[in-house]
Amino acid sequence: MTNPKINIAFKNTIYFTIVTTFFKMILGLFLAIVLNREIRTANIMRSIYFMPAIISNVAIALIFSSILHPDGILNSFLKAINMDFLVNNWLTDPNLVMFSVSSIEVWKWTGFTMVILLAGLQSIPTEYYEACKIDGATGFDKFRYITFPLLMPSFNNALIICLVGGLKVFDIVYALTGGGPGNASEVLNTYVFKAYGRGYYGEACAASVIIGVLIATISLFTLKPLRSKEVEM
Repeated sequence: MTNPKINIAFKNTIYFTIVTTFFKMILGLFLAIVLNREIRTANIMRSIYFMPAIISNVAIALIFSSILHPDGILNSFLKAINMDFLVNNWLTDPNLVMFSVSSIEVWKWTGFTMVILLAGLQSIPTEYYEACKIDGATGFDKFRYITFPLLMPSFNNALIICLVGGLKVFDIVYALTGGGPGNASEVLNTYVFKAYGRGYYGEACAASVIIGVLIATISLFTLKPLRSKEVEM
């Protein structure tokens, strides 16, 4: 790729995909394990964490545009508690914008990942844990030898969804920053959208092909080794 704008969009897309997938899977797994226990408020907490997933990305972008504005709620709060050193231009600083956008994506979809993993956890028979308890296994042993191996089908599905969702990102980035400042938050889909709008159909088609190849390659090469690690209950 010799077009510098496509190179930036490609790098940002890969960065966004890796960062958001990592945190959505880690935080989603943590929440699923915590809320799989017999807690009185478990159902309420599950609903609260899942709720961002059903809110429109445009609505979320409008809300966070106000929150992360240089004079917005976040910076005002930091100043009010005398933490001025943390005040930043979250959406206009080229060095921070991708971090900010990725954080919003993680906040929105972690609850969705949690639900997938929670369904997998609840399908694991309790007899396995009872047998481990009799054998004197620790909590980590239960997770390592029972929970995670039997959770792999759900974990794999959630991982593929996160990866594909990251590679296909468009609306949250476009609504928040429009790919700016400059090209600092440009991703492949926003580049395609702008290229079509300017009449650069060749560049837009090339970027679209890159997206398709990325999704197919990563999905296939990720799914096969993960499937081989699944075990039957």
